[in-house]
Amino acid sequence: MVQLAITGNMGSGKTTVCKMLISHGIPVYFSDNRAKELMNQDQPLIQRIQKRFGKESYHSGFLNRKWLAEQVFENPKALNDLNNLVHPVVHLDYTEWLSHQAQDVVAYESAIVLEHGNIDKFDIVIHVSCPERLRVERIKQRDGLTLQEIQSRMRFQWSDEKKRKYADYVIENIIISETEQQVKTVLSLIRKQFLID
Repeated sequence: MVQLAITGNMGSGKTTVCKMLISHGIPVYFSDNRAKELMNQDQPLIQRIQKRFGKESYHSGFLNRKWLAEQVFENPKALNDLNNLVHPVVHLDYTEWLSHQAQDVVAYESAIVLEHGNIDKFDIVIHVSCPERLRVERIKQRDGLTLQEIQSRMRFQWSDEKKRKYADYVIENIIISETEQQVKTVLSLIRKQFLID
């Protein structure tokens, strides 16, 4: 089974590319979404988050996301602590998900695959890229964040240039029809590389 890592900075369009992969029959594990779900469902994880960040981190039984974001995106140590609590749980969940997949190729979506030194866990790294001004506009529309909030989150991610150096393939996600063509081309090359029909 060939494991693809789909990465890219906030607003680059990882989800868009992943939906295209799904349309080509490739199952995708959305790690960012699963992390949010697990932070609301996994009791031992919930207890560890509350122990580290206090009872304020949950409100009426649900993760107090806005409050927690304010704590971690202004404090690199707090963000690192949160990642160290969440990532092992996500990794176990991904391993479990993998065991149920029957396809020759699967994909794992995450903004911070490279930052966390997980490159060796995947056969191929695909970086989704687009200009920063376009990413900022997308995030403003999608999440309703201010420019300051966006920048405080972006500073914890590697630059686009740095990520490109570690990627096996780069998909430029600016014009959707061109993105679709690039996805087809990359998949064709991967199938040839790994001798998959």
